[in-house]
Amino acid sequence: MEKLPVYSLNKKKGNLAADYLKRVISNFAVVNIIDESVDLGIDMRAELLKETSPIGLFFNIQSKGKDEVDSETEKQGYFTVPIKISTINYWRQQNDVTILFVVDNVMGKCYWCNPLEQIADKISSIQSQDTVTIRVYLNKYIDLSSQECPSSIRQDIMLYMVNQVEHINEKLEKIKKELISGSKVNTKTSIELLKRITKTASQTVGTYESVCEVLIDNIKKQFSEAYNYACELEVLDAMIVKKWCKSGVFEEKGFTRSKKSLRDLQKEIDELINKYENDKENLDLLEQLQTYDYEVEDLLKNIGAFLYEMACEDSPFGDHTELYHKTVEREWKYN
Repeated sequence: MEKLPVYSLNKKKGNLAADYLKRVISNFAVVNIIDESVDLGIDMRAELLKETSPIGLFFNIQSKGKDEVDSETEKQGYFTVPIKISTINYWRQQNDVTILFVVDNVMGKCYWCNPLEQIADKISSIQSQDTVTIRVYLNKYIDLSSQECPSSIRQDIMLYMVNQVEHINEKLEKIKKELISGSKVNTKTSIELLKRITKTASQTVGTYESVCEVLIDNIKKQFSEAYNYACELEVLDAMIVKKWCKSGVFEEKGFTRSKKSLRDLQKEIDELINKYENDKENLDLLEQLQTYDYEVEDLLKNIGAFLYEMACEDSPFGDHTELYHKTVEREWKYN
């Protein structure tokens, strides 16, 4: 029998996984296959789409084929995948985040993780190893029904871009040391780099403050609307409202998931806004503002729905159409 090339089972499994994964990701991104002859640990590169337009957010893809999930994997809730340290270091050199996918060829599920995020705090300590074990959890997957990029992948893309800025700062620190020591360095290029980064940093600070101002404005508007709803509830039949709000509408703690009353939120919001006005460089305040933006929307959503129900009970034959559209049918930013 003449000798012929062998199409190995592992090769077949890997190709099936890559082909299927490309089909899945193509639902929300433009996918380009990396030529196998230059494959150093990245199989594909993708750019996210908004409807049919690319939006400049890229990520790299490493694909692994897998047979169906066994009972032991189901029990522990994750796969373990050995990755070479040389591959890890190559991913770290990339301008875009690398997402690792493990494709279940039987069930058609593409499980994924951000491997560099898992080992971020032990990069130095693993350099003496040949491989590192990465966990790919079963609760994170996409399939052919996935029409949008998972929000956590989008977040990984954005956060990795910030990491790149940190790498630039490390290079600038190196340039500074070279200048101080009198080492040979391209001064013109270094100064131009500093100028551009300083300009970008100023723009970033301006954008940060603008985002904070937008959040504050939204918090104020929605809280004012919720306050007005509370006032409307106070003038309805007291017997109806008191049945549900025994301490009064303004002290009721059931309108938010955090169990804060309207009075509680009013006090905390005023304190947070004052804190921001006095310390705009405190980056932790942005996260707090976003939390209260969510809290106030939660309050407005629930107190509005409650007002609609109480208004219908107070006046069963009245026209509450406008209130229904403003509360129950309203589109909300947070689900």
